[in-house]
Amino acid sequence: MNLTLDYLKSNRKWLVPNLMVWGNTDSCLADFLMSEIGSPKRVVFSSNVIGGRNQVINYADLIDSNGNILPAQIADPVIIIIPRNQAHCFLIGRPSPTGFKIARGEAESDWVGEGLVDVLIMEVDLP
Repeated sequence: MNLTLDYLKSNRKWLVPNLMVWGNTDSCLADFLMSEIGSPKRVVFSSNVIGGRNQVINYADLIDSNGNILPAQIADPVIIIIPRNQAHCFLIGRPSPTGFKIARGEAESDWVGEGLVDVLIMEVDLP
């Protein structure tokens, strides 16, 4: 049998149907540089997302197409978004072992509304 097919069939996969996407891309990544008053030796650098509506999906909150609840953690997740309506939906950043961030694009001409997608989540053992 094909090694690639064997590899893909050996990993866990879940299909989550009809996921509503309401998060948007009006947020921006802001970098902060902070220091303590009276302590010039301590400087802190951080990065945060500000603005917009952030939609974070936890795997434990999802139910797959067979009615099963997904595990709380997934090792090396790969997420494929399958659109169900006209809204352009995409992942923000990389998925973590506990969840992922998703958003929809801004309204196109006459389309206004939330995105509807199916999400295929695969556990891939990366070397």
